[in-house]
Amino acid sequence: MFSWSSCLVVMIIGAIVGMFANWSIYNLAWNKRAISPWGPLPESAPLRRQITKIPILGWLQMKHETKLHGYLFWVRPFWIELVMALFFGFAYSHFSGIADRLPPSGEDLNASFVWAQTIPFLCLTTLLCIATFVDFDERMIPDEVTVFGTLLALVLAALIPESRLLDSEALANGTQVHLHAHSPKMWFEWAREPHALLYAMGLLGFWGLASMPKLCTLRYGVKRGLQLMVASVLRPRRKSLSQNEARRRKPFTISTIIAASCMAGWGFLYVIWKYGDSAQWESLLSAVLGMTAGLGLVWSVRIVGQVALRQEAMGFGDVTLMAMIGAFLGWQAVIITFFIAPFAGVIIGIIQALVRKENELAFGPYLSLGALIVVLFWESIWQRTSPALFAYVDAIPYVLMVGLSAMGGMLFVWRIIKEKIFA
Repeated sequence: MFSWSSCLVVMIIGAIVGMFANWSIYNLAWNKRAISPWGPLPESAPLRRQITKIPILGWLQMKHETKLHGYLFWVRPFWIELVMALFFGFAYSHFSGIADRLPPSGEDLNASFVWAQTIPFLCLTTLLCIATFVDFDERMIPDEVTVFGTLLALVLAALIPESRLLDSEALANGTQVHLHAHSPKMWFEWAREPHALLYAMGLLGFWGLASMPKLCTLRYGVKRGLQLMVASVLRPRRKSLSQNEARRRKPFTISTIIAASCMAGWGFLYVIWKYGDSAQWESLLSAVLGMTAGLGLVWSVRIVGQVALRQEAMGFGDVTLMAMIGAFLGWQAVIITFFIAPFAGVIIGIIQALVRKENELAFGPYLSLGALIVVLFWESIWQRTSPALFAYVDAIPYVLMVGLSAMGGMLFVWRIIKEKIFA
């Protein structure tokens, strides 16, 4: 199934996508920087050769512009493009190896499986790369990445249902079964009922409201807090301005895009539910539930941590990032990702604290790394977790609630200790 010519093409595409990732890292950041071998030439920069526009090699040709962009500015983007090219080829090889173990179904079908698995995974990888380095640079994750990525994941789930992760237990037994929202048990019997469509629409609307920039506070009570939240989203004209004042407020552009996307998404959900086949609706509903699981899990941790510590524990960019990961991978993978990520975060955070004397940790990169680890080692991970999920899948929400409560208690005790002893 593996083809060296296809692998080479994929690697070339990876290098080109790496160019796009580098452009996005510098242009989607809050403090934009015009650093690009294919962008406008700065006024004080010397003329560039045509080879500068070639991926990977272009950054080597820009080394003489250190006075404009900083010392060794070219090293990171050079490695991003090189690693993206190599990783794209590795991903193609990885999914080709899985296709070789599928039940015999024809060479064309196995080839379509490779692309159905590879393309969405590489889309996720590209988005995670952008989010990671923007988060490293500025401690924020652009909404343009996570909002677009979540919507893309939902579309791909409906159009390419074979993009879902495989049930490796079934694969070991010679059958091809894709992960769904109730795996490893049977699919929901009521999933084709109208109320399943209403659930999916409600969850998409919840994601849209959660993703919009807004002010949330209960300092003045629930009623006043809801009024402030709605006003911060709609941004109406302030009553304190005079009648002749021309300035008028309007929603943020990203809020308008999210609102329009939700309305279009409701129509998309109805079309797939009404006219799509069972595999498409199963995949799309699983993606919606995975999106909600990622959003709800990290948002709950953020709220509990903020209440217990009386300071922001996680940025909201991490919340929308996990919603995107959940939409691509499903709720099972997103929960495993969340528990894998802290191991890398703690180790690198300790090193960062010792070397750079920083105690703020950008958690998004480690969530991204955890997601990649989960996909690449999914077969062994699922074989170890599926028996427990089969026995206790319906109790997962209650287990998470108990875990969040315990975490809140420990953080509260830690805050008291810090205030009383280390103050």
